[in-house]
Amino acid sequence: MDPITSRLDPQFGSFPEPVIFLSGGHPVYSNEPGSLLLQGDTCPAELLAALAEHPGGAMEIALGQEIYRVTVSPMEGGDLLVLRPMPQPQEQKHPFSNAVFRMRECLSNFTAVQWRMKRVLDQRHLMGDFEQDMAHQSRLIYQMLRLTKQAELTQELNDKTFPREEGFDLAQVCQGMAEEASWLADLAGVRFSYASNVDHLPFQGSKSLLTQMLLALVSNSIRAAGKEGEAEMKLHAENGRCVISLRDSGVGIPEDRMATLFSGDAPEEIPRPGEGAGLGLYNAQRIAALHGGVLVAQSGQDGGACLVVSLPIVVPGSVPARNNPGYDNLGGYSPVLIELSDVLPWQAFVPSSKDD
Repeated sequence: MDPITSRLDPQFGSFPEPVIFLSGGHPVYSNEPGSLLLQGDTCPAELLAALAEHPGGAMEIALGQEIYRVTVSPMEGGDLLVLRPMPQPQEQKHPFSNAVFRMRECLSNFTAVQWRMKRVLDQRHLMGDFEQDMAHQSRLIYQMLRLTKQAELTQELNDKTFPREEGFDLAQVCQGMAEEASWLADLAGVRFSYASNVDHLPFQGSKSLLTQMLLALVSNSIRAAGKEGEAEMKLHAENGRCVISLRDSGVGIPEDRMATLFSGDAPEEIPRPGEGAGLGLYNAQRIAALHGGVLVAQSGQDGGACLVVSLPIVVPGSVPARNNPGYDNLGGYSPVLIELSDVLPWQAFVPSSKDD
């Protein structure tokens, strides 16, 4: 028995967790569970890459079907790795999950029916008479899906059933959303622009929740800008913080409304198109707070408003175990289109042409 094995095996040989001792990137000792992870005498490439990127300390990594919390302890002649399996995250169910799923299913079925109707109407040269009616029907379902989705998000935040945090590129998420919002806003007669001082911004947080926060801010600014108005989105990262601002050229925020802007109080009457349900900014502020940030609103003296969220930049400190976008209940439908469904014109919901 070699000296390293004789020194480590009495301590770690009976460990139920995999234990591996690396010297110069090569395994020179492993207990029985650790040997099962090794590819012969070779350390898994994913583990070596993670160690090179995050030397020392601890990290999370996916090896095969398991996720491990890896603790690295420098020792004479190399590093001792203890890999503790992490429990698989359990999918959280809440009262609105089935409702949103059913709404998505209805939207899919209704869209399929519309395709068949459109084909028949096109063949009989009657599409011009019914196109607007069909678009209004589609928009109504999108609006119902939006309200149900907002209620679901509120329930998630109340129940603290948050999606798993992960490392992702926040700048790319902002840019992608801005690109889609730009052409949709154009349909509503709003000029939407985007600027950023960074092309990439590695960020640790809940991608799903932060995307919902951005959707609320973008849609609120486009609503406030109104037809022939302007809305501008900016991302600025500096000195360990990122600031995302949404500015519009609307009438501004009334003084009596400023005090309840983030209260989550739903309007007493059913919201009219463009009014929203009173949950978007309320949930956006809660999501910002969950990430150690703050969301504030400013109203200009000459009109217009600005929503500003400031977040501490948490650089991913471990290798993302998996891409976890959270529970997708939209079935591939554009979340931006759903979020703006009550301000876009009917033309945005006309079924596009398909080859027969």
